[in-house]
Amino acid sequence: MSVITTLTLIQYYLTNILGGLLVIGVFGNILNCLVFLRKRLRSNPCSILFAAASLANIIVMIYFIIPTINSLYNTPLENSNLIYCKLRLYIRNALLVISRAYLSLACVACYAQSSRNARIRELCRTKIVIRIILIVPIIWFIIPLHIPLTTTILSGKCSMWAGAAALYHSIYICFVAAILPTSIMIIFSLLAFRNLQQMKRNVRPISIPTEEKHTQNTEKIRTQQRDRQLSKMLFVQIVVYMCFTIAYPLNTLYNAIVLIIGGSKTAERTAIENFVLFMTSSFLLNFYSAASFFVFLTSSAFRKELRQVFAFILPKPHPNLNQRRVTHTTALA
Repeated sequence: MSVITTLTLIQYYLTNILGGLLVIGVFGNILNCLVFLRKRLRSNPCSILFAAASLANIIVMIYFIIPTINSLYNTPLENSNLIYCKLRLYIRNALLVISRAYLSLACVACYAQSSRNARIRELCRTKIVIRIILIVPIIWFIIPLHIPLTTTILSGKCSMWAGAAALYHSIYICFVAAILPTSIMIIFSLLAFRNLQQMKRNVRPISIPTEEKHTQNTEKIRTQQRDRQLSKMLFVQIVVYMCFTIAYPLNTLYNAIVLIIGGSKTAERTAIENFVLFMTSSFLLNFYSAASFFVFLTSSAFRKELRQVFAFILPKPHPNLNQRRVTHTTALA
């Protein structure tokens, strides 16, 4: 079996796997939203941003995976319809950046709410966070307008790899998918970690003269523990994000450089490059969108809230029914 045939077959099976990934990812991200929008958590800005990122992940997967699977059995619509060709990559790019933006903003919110500066903490008010969540999509649907302008159908294939446009787009992808979000995540995560360490060191055992003060102090400790758990979930999300998404901008930059340099390619090299592009731009990015639920499962606080969500959703046995069963059993005895 040749290299080209092997890679084509692997890509075929991986594309079908995306269907299962879609089901798991949508279900998992819905559970994320249900957990993070619970009354006890939605007052935390990180929790609200996690829910917004989960919703963005759902839209990304539905928008991209369904047409990708359909292209296995039918002619891809973007290769015959110019309007859809221009819009598909543009909308997907905007949705992906929106999801990254929410994760980056969660790092900023985690730092702000752990700050000793009252003015900085004021930025984490729920109303302000919701306004930012609504503004982010508007911004990121305006910035990448170069994509529909430079995308067209070339040789029967929807593409934007044409000269300077390819290099500009690759630099743009490297900036918005790698440099900008990772810089924000790393910087504000380290600052938040430092704030949390300082808060932990500043905790002192105190004598509690009244029951009211004891209750207030206990509630404060629980809130701080919940904030620390959310921060830990955020740190794990950042590591997973870097592992699954950093390859896409690097591969985009490579393709742009190769296009500018020019030269002929063998059929095997073209097949390898197309396979790597599929892995980095389709499979790994969607795998990350679906994996967020399992990343959150690493937190004991998330698992506890998830059990309560299931307890609320799942039907409870009727108390009268249980009483009848007991009565019936007693009567038989």
